[in-house]
Amino acid sequence: MLEKVFFIGAVLLLVLSGCSHNQDSEDKDNYSAEVSVMTLKKQNIDAPMEFTATSVANKQVQIRARIEGYLLSKNYREGSYVQSGEILFTIDPQPFLLAVTSAEAALEGEIAKEENAVQNLKRVQNLFEQKASGQQELDTAIAAKRTQSALVSEAKAALAQAKLNLSYATIRSPISGWSDKVIQHEGSYIVPTQNGLLTTIYQSNPIYVDFSVDAISMEKIKKSINSSDNTLLIDIILPNGYLHPSKAKISFLSPTVDSLSGTRTVRAELSNPNGELVPGEFVKVRIKARMDNTLLIPHKALMQGAKGTYVYVIGKKNIAESRSVKVGEWVEHNVVILEGLKEGEQIVCEGNSRVEAGKAVKIDSAKKVQ
Repeated sequence: MLEKVFFIGAVLLLVLSGCSHNQDSEDKDNYSAEVSVMTLKKQNIDAPMEFTATSVANKQVQIRARIEGYLLSKNYREGSYVQSGEILFTIDPQPFLLAVTSAEAALEGEIAKEENAVQNLKRVQNLFEQKASGQQELDTAIAAKRTQSALVSEAKAALAQAKLNLSYATIRSPISGWSDKVIQHEGSYIVPTQNGLLTTIYQSNPIYVDFSVDAISMEKIKKSINSSDNTLLIDIILPNGYLHPSKAKISFLSPTVDSLSGTRTVRAELSNPNGELVPGEFVKVRIKARMDNTLLIPHKALMQGAKGTYVYVIGKKNIAESRSVKVGEWVEHNVVILEGLKEGEQIVCEGNSRVEAGKAVKIDSAKKVQ
């Protein structure tokens, strides 16, 4: 009898346990994740775009010798900032000083000969007027005077060339800028066509930054340019992560597209008086591009799956639908949606990790984002 009672009790326990399990499964199936949602609305935004750029000197001048001779001295410190007109190098001037002296003497000799030719012409003219000389003698005197005047002009040109060569012995910087290392040192015999390059000067205020832009980004940039003054202010992010203190402005758009990359070169110009940026550095260019009628959602609303990026869209009866989307630029904690969503739709922006596609969700009205 006791065994019968234990058997009945065990059966009842199994039945109750099964009922409890079925109830749990039913509750789980009917469970609604509590989420916060937002209603999509198009808006006009300034979306930042970043490009890798290279800084470029606005002027890069090679300092070359223009005459042949021994390099006598270097008159600047390598890597220093030099002023326009500052002496950089000196080539031994003695041969050119002698050339100037010789040319001056030659000029004086030709001038003396010209004066003699002038006096001779006057005498012949007087004799011709007195019929004491013939036409041939007069013509000869006139030709001699003209020839000697030409020789004087030639001597003057030779003197000017000698003085010019002497001036080339002192090599000055044609611009203000940062100097490069010396290529030829004192004592070197300089031949302009062989080893005439002495150094290079880089002018970096203002300084340029060059970067490449694809067609879609180029259209956004064009729309963002201020129509009143045809400018667009740009932030330059230095290699250390800090912003350059000056804003840059676009100064050049390449008229052609690179056939290999499909991009166009853009150049921006900015003031760089303290030399925070030097030529050849890699920097980042940040442009705030105007984007009209744009859908913007919080980045935390995005989910990643086997088929890519998606969000949960709330449909009828609060049923969650998984929707693939194409994203664009990131704007702080938000992201631009290019494809996949429409204005007026509701998406899950918080609690999406608890959502299952095809099941209803419970919307937290207190956290509903408009």
